[in-house]
Order: sequence, then structure tokens, then C-alpha cells
Amino acid sequence: MDEPSAAWAAVGPPPAPRISVIVPTWNEANYLPALLESLEHQTIPPDEVLVADSGSSDDTPEVARRAGATVVEGERRGPGEGRNRGARAATGNVLVFVDADCILPPTLIESVFLALADPAVVGGATGFAPANGRRVERSLFYLANAYQRAMTIWGIPHNAGYCFFFRRTAFESLGGIREDLVLNETHDLAIRSRSIGRFVLLPIIVETSMRRFRSYGYLRTILQEYVASTILYYATGRSPRELFRPAPAR
Repeated sequence: MDEPSAAWAAVGPPPAPRISVIVPTWNEANYLPALLESLEHQTIPPDEVLVADSGSSDDTPEVARRAGATVVEGERRGPGEGRNRGARAATGNVLVFVDADCILPPTLIESVFLALADPAVVGGATGFAPANGRRVERSLFYLANAYQRAMTIWGIPHNAGYCFFFRRTAFESLGGIREDLVLNETHDLAIRSRSIGRFVLLPIIVETSMRRFRSYGYLRTILQEYVASTILYYATGRSPRELFRPAPAR
């Protein structure tokens, strides 16, 4: 595999940043193989892949181990806790978080390297698109990407959470992800990162499943889990469990 010289040159001479990919999971045996395969085809491979599993009752841990990932087991307490658990077990100084139902472009890790050539950058996120999306789904995601870009340009970093990264020092100084937030926890982390550096959007797109939209309906998913929860978060800094407890779609 050829190493892209521009990426290596941008981060300076070795040792280059050590990158850990963290995947929170709960019963993701059907989706996880495609993600892990996309990680195997990176132009710059990650140094380690950690699957923070939360008591799956399917073959998720076995799928992860067969692919060479490290499984970090724990109780089911939400993806925020899983990401934090994976971060604590990681050995890298750069943490890349990705959802189990995503498929990554081959230049993801390379793009993270290039972004980190700027010492002011502490973290960032990617764009996102629906895997095998219908026209209405592509339109919805186009608007969501435009909103994420606009908010970030206006100085309110936005992070939809499908795939994002942080320098380990920045992630730890921010106290990691707030586990009391059942929604908007990744937006919250991006917004808090303004106090220590720049949060950027990478010029790449990851694909993600539309399972929640298709299982629970577009109207409910958009209005309750996205619009209402985001408005309440910006108004109060909270997304209470008693109001928002998104049911996993599998």
C-alpha cells in the first residue's frame, strides 16, 4: 500500500500521531462488518480499532474480534458512555469516533492527519449521506449537512455524531462526552471545544444507514429526536431522558 506523501509531510517527521478508532455498539452484528471492511481499505490505516460493546446479545463481539478489533466490554448505558469507555482504553493520541452503521471513505484517516497539521485544530467531523438513500433521504441529509456547515462557520460548531475526531488531550481536558445527554451529546462536545481550539469539518462524506428513519418514520425522527431535542438543548443545555429516550433501530 502506497503512503500518501502529502499527508505524511503535513504532520511532520515520525513519530506521526497514533490514531485510535472507537466504535460504540449494541447488537450491531449486521452492520459492523461493512464498517470494519471500510477501515481495512484506508489509505493510511488506523493504529487500533476498539469496539466498545454494551452487552450485545448477538455476535457483535465475535465479529469485531475476527476483524482484529479490540473489544471493550461494558454495560448498556448509551453511546456516549460507550465512546468514553473506548477512549479510556485507547492508546492513541488522536481519537476517531464512528457509528457502527457507517461506511467510511478510504481517505478518512488521511483527512484527519491533514486536518491535524494545523496545531490550532482540536477536533472535527465529517459530512454524511444516506447509504443506498432514496431521493427524499438524500435531500434531507443535504439540508442537514448545510445546517452543520452553516452553524460551524457561524462559530457554533455542530457535530451530528456519525463520525468525528478529537486530539486525546483536548477530549480529556473537556471531560469527554456528557453521559447525561441522550441526544445532542456530540453537538455539546463540539460547542465546548471552542474554549480550547478550532473544530473543523472535513471535506469528506461518510455513509450511514437510514434505519431509524425507516423504522420509526421520518416525521417522528426529525421533529422529536432532531428538531425538538436540539431546540431544548440550546435553550436549557439538557436533553432529559424522561422526554427523549430514542429506541434503537436494529
